[in-house]
This record gives sequence, structure tokens and C-alpha cells, in this order.
Amino acid sequence: MTHRNLTNLRYAAAPLALSIALASTPSFAQTTDVAEAETEALIVVTGSRIARPGVDSPSPVTVVASEDIKLQGVTRVEDILNSLPAVSASQASSLANGADGTATVDLRGLGSNRTLALINGRRIVPGDPSPASGSAADINIIPAAMLKQVEVLTGGASSVYGADAVAGVVNFIIDDEFEGFRVDAQYGFYQHDNNNKFIRPFLDARGFPYPDGGISDGGSIDATVAFGSKFADDRGHFMIYGGYRKIEAVTQSERDFSACVLQNTSSGGNNCGGSATTPNGNILVFDTAVTTGTSTFYTFAPNGGFVNGLGVFNFAPFNHFQRPDERFTAGAFVKYEVSDSFRPYMEFQFMDNKTVAQIAPSGNFGNTLTLNCDNPLMSAAQAAVICDTDNLISGFVGTFPAATTAPYNPDPTAPPIDFADGQGGTYNQGYALTLRRNLEGGPRQSNLGHTTFRGVLGAKGDISDVWSYDAYYQYGKVDYSQVYSNEFSIARLTRALDAVTDNRPGSATQGQIVCRSLITAGDTNCVPYDLFAGEGGASDAAVNYLNVSGFQSGETTEQVANVSFTGDLTNYGMVFPWAEDGVRVNIGGEWRKETLELEVDNGFATGDLSGQGGATLPLSGGFDVLEFFAETQIPVIQNGIVDTFEISAGYRRSHYETTVDQSFNTNTFKIGAELAPIPDIRFRAMYNQAVRAPNIQEQFRTSAVGLSGSNDPCAGITISATDYGCLAQGLIVGQGVTPNPAGQYNGLLGGNPTLQPETAKTWTAGVVLQPNFIPRLSLTIDYFNIKVDDAIRSFGVDAVLNNCVTNATATFTPDSCALVNRDAAGSLWLTPGGFTVDLPNNVGSLQTSGIEIAGNYSVPVSFGTVSLSMNGTYLDSYEVENGLTNGDGSAVSYDCAGLYGPTCSVGGVSDAGAPLPRWRHKARVSLKTDSGFGVSAQWRFIGKVKAETISSFDALNPSGQTDHAGPGTRISSYSYIDAVLTYNLKEQFTFRLGINNLFDKEPPLVTSGGGGTPNLCPTGPCNGNTYPATYDTLGRYIFAGVTLDF
Repeated sequence: MTHRNLTNLRYAAAPLALSIALASTPSFAQTTDVAEAETEALIVVTGSRIARPGVDSPSPVTVVASEDIKLQGVTRVEDILNSLPAVSASQASSLANGADGTATVDLRGLGSNRTLALINGRRIVPGDPSPASGSAADINIIPAAMLKQVEVLTGGASSVYGADAVAGVVNFIIDDEFEGFRVDAQYGFYQHDNNNKFIRPFLDARGFPYPDGGISDGGSIDATVAFGSKFADDRGHFMIYGGYRKIEAVTQSERDFSACVLQNTSSGGNNCGGSATTPNGNILVFDTAVTTGTSTFYTFAPNGGFVNGLGVFNFAPFNHFQRPDERFTAGAFVKYEVSDSFRPYMEFQFMDNKTVAQIAPSGNFGNTLTLNCDNPLMSAAQAAVICDTDNLISGFVGTFPAATTAPYNPDPTAPPIDFADGQGGTYNQGYALTLRRNLEGGPRQSNLGHTTFRGVLGAKGDISDVWSYDAYYQYGKVDYSQVYSNEFSIARLTRALDAVTDNRPGSATQGQIVCRSLITAGDTNCVPYDLFAGEGGASDAAVNYLNVSGFQSGETTEQVANVSFTGDLTNYGMVFPWAEDGVRVNIGGEWRKETLELEVDNGFATGDLSGQGGATLPLSGGFDVLEFFAETQIPVIQNGIVDTFEISAGYRRSHYETTVDQSFNTNTFKIGAELAPIPDIRFRAMYNQAVRAPNIQEQFRTSAVGLSGSNDPCAGITISATDYGCLAQGLIVGQGVTPNPAGQYNGLLGGNPTLQPETAKTWTAGVVLQPNFIPRLSLTIDYFNIKVDDAIRSFGVDAVLNNCVTNATATFTPDSCALVNRDAAGSLWLTPGGFTVDLPNNVGSLQTSGIEIAGNYSVPVSFGTVSLSMNGTYLDSYEVENGLTNGDGSAVSYDCAGLYGPTCSVGGVSDAGAPLPRWRHKARVSLKTDSGFGVSAQWRFIGKVKAETISSFDALNPSGQTDHAGPGTRISSYSYIDAVLTYNLKEQFTFRLGINNLFDKEPPLVTSGGGGTPNLCPTGPCNGNTYPATYDTLGRYIFAGVTLDF
């Protein structure tokens, strides 16, 4: 494009830019004097509202430049951040079970709720209203191609930005100064050679299929078009962009190492395990010919067969390893200078994202507890067990049916109950907790949609030669929708299983097998469901009758009104005698209001969807906060006895009011200093008191039962007289409790409207080295320490159960035992009546500390430039006091540094959802030649971790094991090598071709338990026998990209 055409295009676009600007402004002729002496530009660095010369900061800030973003080759911003050593994986595209469809960032593993995300220094609206989500922003709105850089600040920053900036701040800086016309496009895909020697024998033993040889899949395309220009004699500027991204799905069936779920046998070996909810169907009955004092499993078989034993279903192949995704983005950034005192600006961004989270088919997950003995579909062999006198229902514990020989039966001598059959007779019911997979109906799919709007209207300007102002109003909104398809209705399932022969004379269906509800209630829609014939026995009509979808919709909104005044008090004489620059200050106020509303249909609200693990209830609430803040930078010495000595400080006072008339106040502050004895060495330190106010979900979520735990220490054993914790939970000596083969247990989850803010004390101290005798070398070493008191968190289902079992004695019962509510069968997973209370409170504390190292160096060579960069984090501690107490009254505490597992990597929004190695780093070496060619290689290193279940902490390892069956008890360190070739043509056109995970290194595999082995694979963060958001899971990622600037 010629210069003339580009000029014409700029002028043609000027009316469009003006129409979306704040207001139309007439043109004025003006004369511009060009200063003869250059002055150093003032820059606002993340962590402060005060512009300052250079990019020095008293707090450690990691900068990810746009060039590094493009060299990464990925199309998702969360993947870029997850490669940083300071970031733990959170909501990502690799999540299937537990995905909410957003992308979030978690600094230091303290939870995404404790990381504040900004765009150009301003908050991003909370990204999702679903109950398990939190206040974290959905960073899917970020256009990676238009990022100038990403700044990651370590430590609290609540005095500058308000609540949530506890672990740190991630500031996405959009290139709103861009001029020209840009097309940025990239295509990538995964390639993997399936040849895992470890898992294949177990797959072969089960007869499970798996892929063999090379495979290419998971293709992604990302394209962005942008246009920016000055207008109105260079007084105005605009930048607009639009983007499209599409990512193809990958399921676990497409990798051999994830083709089944890895579990353990009682002998300590491995096998391909799975779920007890199978296509043939398993049921729990009481059969004294097989066992007494507990129930036993039988499996349906074709042709009316019935086998004592437990079949398992391989659910893994259905689950997404990479969710499909389609995203549209658009934005506009406009500013205009009316005068030095009035420079209005506008920002607008839009994002529409659709993704699908797929998991294995639904079915009857123990949702029905009896079968009618007059069911004509039941074979004689099946009836001989199900309807034997030892299994007939003779009473109830609440609403839970009790078989005549059930150990929990309140009256074992009571005769079986005769139920009215609706046709003038009676019938008996047999106890049959049913687990039958709806393979005929296909996998469950959660279609998740998020549409985000963000708008800013503001103005800034100079009031005098001392004071300037910045005032803006920001509005953000997220529209959320979920359609959950291929579920079973529990109410319909109950009716469809109650099949009988219609014996009514003259009935239109006389002699036919019908639902009893047709006879008793005129239900003509019900279709009998034949689970007695095993896999494939259910008719299409029955499956269609049972199959339902659930619907959710909701929104989050955020409004911010902010005004601040910045003053350089040099002209007021506020200058230290040893300094050249005066004191700088920033003062202001902010009003912020957040609301959330979630509506659900009847299926979600009543818990009628069989595979949801419980009800999802409507949710609404909000709060507003009024704040005053002040900040100062005080140069004490400049170019004197030392090169630089500067002090910085800040304070914020906040008053919160919620929609349930709760109110509270918070005070946050910071104080820091920088000392440079000589220009080559600069010491820095910062102390912050930060806060995180409870978010709307934590306050207002309605309590409901859902899957939350990974282990039940009272299951899979025969309760003895010394199992004091199990006895305290209501179990009896001699009782046996069936463990969940899938390693999933219920928790009572919800909110707490009486929560108070948590407080964090964070401090950092470090040194910056820029020796003048080694030009272009920069090295930083910083220590960080973050402690959160009165932490807003739940105990954790596994932690509660372990605490009860570990500390209970014959004379002492821990309070944690009272939080365990077993159903009548003693289970914590078979029915919603069994659960562990796990509601949030201000309990315990979290503390993490470590050292962060970063370095950059470049050197000219005869044909170009060689540059090196490195960023690494050493995790010294990740100490948790979870609020529970030991038997001696001391606080339960443990240190997750160097560990992973169902507690240390449990996930969610307030806990780490990834392994926590002590050392991680990424290092890059690049060569740029004068001819435009370039080559770059990156080394990503993840340190070793071991399972928390072999650690020295009782809370994590109540049985005191020093080892147990794996895989995954000890995961060695992992190194990944990435390589990319670039070519830059005339400084306008850049071409990229790269491969991440060059050597196709497979991820570490971990066990999901079984056979008395702990489950190391918590639902959500762990998927496909590994942690896919931490380790490269899908193989090599091959990409090609181009950036065309006209």
C-alpha cells in the first residue's frame, strides 16, 4: 500500500473514529513549538498510579513483550501466562469435568480469586456467574495480537487497585497507539506419536481400543485485523480491531496414555479402571448368601443374566482433552486532545466465546434405590436375588429404603412392605441402588457461552503546571449461558423403571408392559426402561423419553467511577535538598458496584439431572464499595552520596455494602524504598497490606450437594472397634462401605453471607543489577513472602475426612467429624444424602514465599544480534493452616511446596489447581540476523514433585505412608524445548514457523486410586491421567504465523 493510499485511508476513517469518540469537537488551528531538548518520557508502571521516568519499580514486575508472545505460537492468552514460572494453571481449555468456559490466571498458586487482572490499568469485569466460579476475570477478551506487553506484578497491590490484588496483578497493555493496517494470522495443530509402553498392557488386558502411531489434530486458527491512525491534525488517534479464533476438539481417545483411567489393584499393580456406572448396569443388593453386614454388587448381563461382581466402564475416551472453541473479538480505542486540560478518551471491547465441555454419557448414578418385584422385564435369575426375602424393603430411614438384612434397618424383624400396585393388588420392592450408563444416548455436553462487553469513557488533562487529573467511568457486563444436553431426568427415570403389565380389563394397553404411572396417574408419555437386558437393551423410545437438557443463564456486571489527581510538587518547593525531583502524589476516589444473577431451569434447580451430582440453584447478589486512595513517591537522594534513594507509600480506605445489608471497612497500605548506591546496582523493597473482599458467589451461593472430594478413608474396609473416626461419623463395627471406583465424593457446597474480608501481608525485597561494564545485561533477584490471614476458604472435603479419621480417639472426637453426613448406607457418593459439609469461612491462613530470578542480555555479532532471557521461580514454602485442629489442639498445617495431589492441587478459585514444584524456569536464546532471518529456542523447565500422600504431614498423609503404588508418587523434573524460525521483510512483514515441545515429550501419568491406593487425580485439574494445563499433553504443537503491517 502506497503512502498516499494509506494517508487517504486514514482521512476516510477519521469520521468513523470521531463518531465513536466521546464527543464531536471542532478543529482549531494551532502552532506547535518543537522543544530542542529531549526529556525522558514519564511511564506508568503496574503497581503505581504515578508516572515516573524510566521503568524502575520498587516491586518486581515481569514483562512479557509482544515479540515473546508471538514467539510462543499459542492462540490462547492463558497458555502464554501458564508458561510463566510464577503462574499456576487455573481454568484452561484442557478442563472438561468442572469447566466453566472461561480462562483465568492464578499467580503463586493462591487461587484465581487472589489475582487481579487489568486492561490498561483498569479492572476486567468478573467473568462468570456460575456458582463454582469466583471474581476472576475471563481473559478470553484479550486480543493477543494487539498486546503491547503483559506486566505481572508480584505481591499485594490493594492500596493502588483495590481488593483482590493479593498474590499480584496481571496488567494486559493493549497497543492503543498502533498506527497502520495490520493483519495477524496463525494456524497451529498438535502432532503426537502414540507409543506409550506403560499403559498399553493394561489396555490390552481390558480389551480397550487405543490409537497407534502418529496423529495430527487439535487444529486452531486465530486471525486479527487492526487499523490505527491519527486524525484532526494529529490531535486525535484511534485504533480498531476485530478477531476470530476457532479451535478443534481433542478427546482422550486420541492419545493412548489417556485411553483409560489408570487405577490400582489391591495387590498394588495397575489396571485400566473406570466407573461403576456401566452400560450393562451394576446394582447394590443385600445377599446374605454372598456377604453379611454389607451390600454386594451384581452386574446385569444379556439375556437376563445376573453376575455377582462389579463391572467398570471406561469413561476416559469420551472426555475432552482440548475443548472446542469459537471466539469473536472486537474493540476500539479513541482519544482526542481538545486542549492540554481536556483530553477525552474512549475504550470499547467485545468478546463472544462459545465452547463445549464433553464428558462421558449420563445414566443412573445411584439415583434410584429400589426395583419393583412385579416388573415383567426382570428375569427369574435376577428376581431370585433382587426379590429374595433378605433384600426386600421392610422400612425406611427417613426416605432411604432399608432392606430386611441391611445393617442400618431400624427394625430388622419387620416384614417386607406390601405396596399398592394401582390395579387392586400389592407388590414388594427390592433394594437396588442402580448404576447404569446411558451409552445409547451419547456423551454429556455442556455448551458454554460468554459474551463480554467493556466500555470506558474518560478524560484527562493538566489543571496547572503541577496538577493533572484522570477521570473515567467504566461499565462491564458478561452474558452467560449454558445448555447441558444428554442428561437423564431422575423423575422420569423413577417412573420408567417402575414397569408393570397392564392387567386392567378394557384398557387400551391391556396386556402390555407400561409404566405404573400410566395406571396410577394417566402418564401417557412414560416409556418403560429395560435395564435388565444389559448393554443395548434400552429402546430408543425409552432413551428419548429419559433424555433431557438443562439450561442456565445469567450475567455479571461491574461499574467503576474513578477520579484521581496527580501532582508533581517540585514547584511547591517540596524537594529534598539532596534530590533534583520533587515529591509526586496521587489522590482520588473510586466507586465500584458489582452484581451477579444466575437463573436455572427446573431440572437444575430441583437436582433432577442425574449426572450433575446435585442441584444448581439460582443465585443473585451484589455489593458496592466507596474508596479513597492516596499515593506518593519521594525522591530523597539523586546523584549525591548515592545515585538514588527513593521512598514510596500508598493508602486506601474502602467501605463495602452488600445487597443483604452487610457492611464492612478495609484499610490497605504500602510502603517501599529503592536504593541505588551506584547506577549499576539498585536495591528495592516493598511491604503491602492487601485485602480480598468476599465475592458474590462466596457470599450468596445457595448450598447444594455436589462432587468435591477424591478419597473416603472409611470406604473399602471393614469397620473395627478402633476406627474411631469412622465410628464418630455414624458407621458401626463390622460395617463395610463401598468406595467409588471413580474416586469422586460429595460435598455440601455453598456460600456464607457473614464472610469478612481476608487480609494479606506481602513483602518483597530484591536487587537489580545493570553493570555498565557489561552493556545490555540486566539481572534481578527478588524475594517474596505473601501471607493471607482469615482466609476465605473451605476446609476441603478430603481435609475434613482425613482430620476426623486421623485425630479421633476413644475419648476425643474432633469437630471435623460432625461435618461428615453419611447416608443410610454409610456412603458419601451413592446418594445426595451422603456428603461432607464444606462451606466457606474465614478460617486459617496461607503463606507462600520464594525467590524470583530474571535476566536479559543481548550482544551484537557481525551478522546480527544474539539475545538471551531467563525467568525462574524458586518456591521455598506454600504453608497452609486449613482452620482445623489436631487432637492436641494445635492447628492443622502442612507445606505443599514440592508436592501435588487431591489437597495441594484441588483447584477451584481459592486454592492451587496444579502441582507446586520448588523450581520452574523458562529461558530463551534468539538470533536476529541483519538479513531479516531469525531463530529462537526456548527451554521450559518444571521441577520434580512428589505425591502429598507420601509426605511427612499428617493432614495430607494420615496413614503415614512412605510410598505406595503409582504411577505418580514421584514425578521427575520435565524439560520442554521449543523452536521457532522467523523472517522479517522490510520491517513490515514478519513470518513465523515453530514447534513447541519439539521432542514430543509425553506428560507424567498419575493414578486415580483404587485397591486401597490414594487418588492423586482430583476431578478438574487432573484430566486424562495427568495435569494437562501444567504439562504439555497433546504432543508437539506446530504453528505458522504471519504479521503484515501496512
